Parts: sequence; C-alpha cells; structure tokens
Amino acid sequence: MFRRYLSFLKIAKDEFSDTVVDAELHADRVRLILIDGSWIDVRYPVENKFSFHWQRDDKIYRIDTAPHHKGIRSFPRHIHFGSEDNVIEDSVLEENVSAEENFRRFMEWVRGLLRRN
Repeated sequence: MFRRYLSFLKIAKDEFSDTVVDAELHADRVRLILIDGSWIDVRYPVENKFSFHWQRDDKIYRIDTAPHHKGIRSFPRHIHFGSEDNVIEDSVLEENVSAEENFRRFMEWVRGLLRRN
C-alpha cells in the first residue's frame, strides 16, 4: 500500500502539476491540495477496494467501491456527484487496469471539472 501511495504522489507531481499544488502522505491515504483550495483524499488499502474523494467547498465528488449501490451498472464502483445522495454510475474508471491508471483517469476527470467551473 505504501509503495502505491508513493506512486500516486509521483504521478500527481509529474503529470498534474497544473492542478495539484501540494501533496501529503499519510499512513492510510494521500491528500492532494488543488489549485482552487479544494482537496482530494485517495485511499487504496487493497486491490479493487478504493476511494477517490474530492472535497470542494460544500460539494463532494467521490468514486469508491463501497458495496452500497447494487442497482448501479458499474457496481461496486459508483460516483457520488456533488453530494452523498446523488449516486451515479462510474464512467471514469475501468476494471482490469492498474491502480495508477485509474488514479490518472480520476485526476483527468478532476482537471476537466476544474476547467469547466
């Protein structure tokens, strides 16, 4: 897990320096501070169990694998889009790719949303 978090930090620094202004390594997560002052916590304790949580003012954008939303086609992956209660299908990440590739996909998605707002 620690090695994976180090790779996330490297990707954030090398590939998303236009979006990420600071990064912190914690025992259970990576925290990224973004150019607009919002933050992302990345938790990836084991393969196929993860949470990419973006806190932006009073809005949240989180892609995770908590098995709560069985009716969603991408189950167990889903997106909380803007709030905990607004849950939609995950069209950002993919199955059968590396954690690093899905981290990149998430960060590209965040970058796109930042540019729109």
